[in-house]
Amino acid sequence: MFFSNHDKENDASLAVLPDLLLELDHMDEVWDPVPVLIFIIKEQLLKFIELSRNKMQRPWRENDFDIFKERMLGSEGKKHEPHKRALLFVDNSGVDVVLGMLPLARELLRRGTEAVLVANSLPALNDVTAMELPNIVVEAAKHCDILRRAAEAGGLLVDAMTSTLDGLKENSSSVPLMVVENGCGSPCIDLRQVSSELATAVKNVDLVILEGMGRALHTNFNARFKCEALKLAMVKNQRLAEKLIKGNIYDCVCRNESAPAS
Repeated sequence: MFFSNHDKENDASLAVLPDLLLELDHMDEVWDPVPVLIFIIKEQLLKFIELSRNKMQRPWRENDFDIFKERMLGSEGKKHEPHKRALLFVDNSGVDVVLGMLPLARELLRRGTEAVLVANSLPALNDVTAMELPNIVVEAAKHCDILRRAAEAGGLLVDAMTSTLDGLKENSSSVPLMVVENGCGSPCIDLRQVSSELATAVKNVDLVILEGMGRALHTNFNARFKCEALKLAMVKNQRLAEKLIKGNIYDCVCRNESAPAS
């Protein structure tokens, strides 16, 4: 039943994915944050989705989106080198991963950044698992050449990730899209205790993206990384909203933290 429910949500989201990718491809470089950061819309009732969209209008409670946009796109007269490798800690099945994190990974891939999707090793609530994620990527790749080439370059089996991460084919036509398990079975994550695959994937990482209330707020909200970090969530608990951001339930957080000066 657990995986059946996930399959239904993922299938429904995959049916919408081509239209979303088409919308994103026709956007100019201004980057409207609502479709780009659609992953903070959760797959609940339509009324809740509409509420989420309304709450997503900026300014958000923590609103570093423009900082991240400038890092990605550059500013007038100033261009930035693309990130080398990004770890994207994904959250829920369905809308969250298919229409949110995959398009974000696709944008990073388009800019020449290796993308590593990090998912739970064991089921927890509606979180997508590392076992499910490769199949989702395969289905999504049917609608997108960027994802298809990156998936081919990176492989899709979790147990192949260790050898793939640092043994990419020299003639690969794309930077890789990879999947690794995090060694966790909870919506939260303790980054002091992770899987060997994730420990291997950390090499050359210069961007960490934590998405979802468990990973980005309950844990790691005040954690400092040795590289750039992006923390994204919608707060769905009033007490937590008051404690962490002095805000209210359904407030949105987009916190961008630059790498410490060396």
